[in-house]
Order: sequence, then structure tokens, then C-alpha cells
Amino acid sequence: MTNPQIPQPAWQPPAVRPPLSQRHRAGAALAGAVGFLLLSLGFTLFGVPLAVLLFGALFTTIIGVITRSDTARNADFQRFVDFFEQFNPTAWVLPLVLVSLLGLAIMAAALLLSARILRSHDVNKPWPVTWAGAGVAIVGSWVVSGLLGLVTQALSWGAGFDGRGDWGAAIVIGIVSMVLNLAAAAVVGWLSWWWMAHLMRPATPASSAP
Repeated sequence: MTNPQIPQPAWQPPAVRPPLSQRHRAGAALAGAVGFLLLSLGFTLFGVPLAVLLFGALFTTIIGVITRSDTARNADFQRFVDFFEQFNPTAWVLPLVLVSLLGLAIMAAALLLSARILRSHDVNKPWPVTWAGAGVAIVGSWVVSGLLGLVTQALSWGAGFDGRGDWGAAIVIGIVSMVLNLAAAAVVGWLSWWWMAHLMRPATPASSAP
């Protein structure tokens, strides 16, 4: 039972979260589309050179092991090694590292740009929205990329391209695939940022009934 001698706090109406305004939705859409496109580009530039360097190191190690074995006396293998050494793999290390660093810089710029766009549109918690939106978009892009891969494969079958046929059709399919992936990244980023902005929108006290 409540003690009547102790003053009870006045009843306060529950806080409500109004829907995002048009300005907030526009900011989330722009930040998500542009931010995730740049983030995807930066990740590609960051990851692909590292994968190439890792593969090159592994390949060089395997070549070194084979060179020390009896297989090294094989003339065909020696010609392959000579051909491989013509490319001077060590000369590619610095350019690939620089490209990877450029990708890292683009990813950082994408996050900064996203937070700036959200802040300029008065979206609540611009940095949490950016980080959460990026995480959701990354997961969503995996699913969408898998579906788009099936679409590209279906287009290849429909065009009758089997790797030895019409290279013009292959180029067209490649361009269509690239455009679809870019459009999908923009849409996934837009929806992810909008969802996070919606979840993190500020609450305002509801007006009490008369």
C-alpha cells in the first residue's frame, strides 16, 4: 500500500517516437546510398590487393618448395618459372599496398561523409546510425549479391555464353551485372540507414489527454 503521507509523483504520459520527417528520411537515404557505395568501393580496393599479395606469397612459397625438389629438373617446369619471373612479382608489392591503403582511406571517408550528411539533415545519433547501418548493409549485401549472381548466371545461359563463344555478349552481361550490383548497393545502403535512423529516432513526451 502507498503511504498517503509521502507525496506521489505526478503521472507522466509515456514517451512516443514520432515518425521520421521528410528531411530525416532524405538524409538517411542519401547517407546510406552514397556512404555504402563508397564503403563497398573502398572495401574492394582494400581487400583485393591484399588477397593478391597473399596468393602471390603462397604461390612463391610453393614454387620455392618445388624448385628444391626433383621436379625442378623438368624442362617444362623451368620454362614456367622463367615465364613467371619475367613479371617480377616483387615490383607489384608497393603498388598493391598503396591501392589497399587508398581503399582504407575511402572507407574512412565514406563513414565520415555519412555522419556529416546525417548531421546536416538533423538525424538523431549520426555516428551510431552510420555504424549500425553499415553493419546491416554488409549482411544484406551478401544476400543480395548471391541473388544477383544467380541472375547473372541465368543471363549467361540465356545468351548461350559458355566461355568460348560471343565475347560481345559477355561484355554486355558484365556491364549489366556491374550496374545491377551498384544499384543494389545503393538500395541496400538506403534501406539500412533508413531503418537504423528509424530505430534511433528521438522520443518526445506525449501530450496528456484533456
